[in-house]
Amino acid sequence: MKFLSTMCIAALSGALFRMLVPENKFSKQISMLIAGVFLLVGVSAISGAELKIDTEKYSLQAEEYGADISSNVTKELRRKICKEMSDKIYALLNEREIYPEEIHIIVNISGLYSINITQVELVFKSREQAAAKAAAEILGDELSQDIAIKTEVKE
Repeated sequence: MKFLSTMCIAALSGALFRMLVPENKFSKQISMLIAGVFLLVGVSAISGAELKIDTEKYSLQAEEYGADISSNVTKELRRKICKEMSDKIYALLNEREIYPEEIHIIVNISGLYSINITQVELVFKSREQAAAKAAAEILGDELSQDIAIKTEVKE
């Protein structure tokens, strides 16, 4: 009985699939696909074989690996973005003979396609208030308006 029901379901699904596909487009490929599926269903129904995959054996446990991998990727991505951005800012300011002591980049990664640089902080020595002001003006012209520019002069 199981054999007959399996064959009937396979025949009905094959006929339905064939009706949904346009007549002349890919008719040979679809006929071959339906024949292959029908043959596979028939052989498995005759032999009584069931396809079982032990998902527990081969699946990655999200709580063990997923969170750790994504946090490592996020850290590496932040590190790379901050390094490249600070190198570009150093180069831009050094061309104008402005030499900040430190540059801090704040990056927000909230998803695969959502990476934002939210703040650039420049740290200068105590005698360089004019350089800090000039650097803020230069970066204000060069960077997006969404990026906050903060300067700090160490005492």
